Amino acid sequence: MKNTYRVSWPLTVLALAVALFMLFPIIWMALSSFKPPAELFSYPLRLFPKNFTTVHYQNVWNSGFIRYIGNSLFLAVMGTLITLLISSMCGYALAIYRFEIRYTNILFGVFLLGTLIPGETLTVPQFSVISALGLYNNIWGVILPVVTTTTGIFMYRQHYMSVPLSLAEAVRIDGANEFQIFTRIMFPLGSSVTVTLTIFSFMWRWNDYILPLLVFSDQKKYTIQIAIKNYIGMMGVDWNSILAASVISILPITILFLILQRYVLGGIITSGIKG
Repeated sequence: MKNTYRVSWPLTVLALAVALFMLFPIIWMALSSFKPPAELFSYPLRLFPKNFTTVHYQNVWNSGFIRYIGNSLFLAVMGTLITLLISSMCGYALAIYRFEIRYTNILFGVFLLGTLIPGETLTVPQFSVISALGLYNNIWGVILPVVTTTTGIFMYRQHYMSVPLSLAEAVRIDGANEFQIFTRIMFPLGSSVTVTLTIFSFMWRWNDYILPLLVFSDQKKYTIQIAIKNYIGMMGVDWNSILAASVISILPITILFLILQRYVLGGIITSGIKG
């Protein structure tokens, strides 16, 4: 069979130009992190450092930055695992029992209405609940309030709706209970959605700034985003340390995305299929 696939060079060039335009700030940040202070704001501006130095990374690392990385990793990993568990179970229930339990679709609509509420308006109620539960200055006070995400529930529900209900019924006839159906059949079928939500959830938790800033008062418990903000002081802004710390902060997300990128598009497409 003759291959009819053709490359559209104008669209390819346009796509590369847009990609370069979006990546240029990151490239500039990464290269500037290796510049000495005198070169950072020198005129004319230079893309590549004239005198390459890694002293800023050494200063950031020696200042105890590894502790903040560990705090952010624990927050992102635990938050992502709990988010995957809750989202997959809710999505499964809303999809598989949509004909068996009344008002299931209405309940899902209520979940979707929650996306219309700006997150900033929930800051005070969240902080009140965190304080009442005794989770102030506790990392679980940052993890638990945001583990339920409508986006994750929506993605899993749409995926499970594409799975024939006869599959679950056939497994029930064979003697499997609901827990076995979910863990051995349904959840593995949603691997592409799981990978996609893993990247999204990890990124949300890793980049979270407002809630950790409100909850933590002990500097040893700060996350990486709050630690970067601390380089802005009353005596000035340590731009070189901010650039070096920012490069370090984007590495885990970049590595995670590069490893799992081939599953992302499939997960987004799968979650948009309606059964």
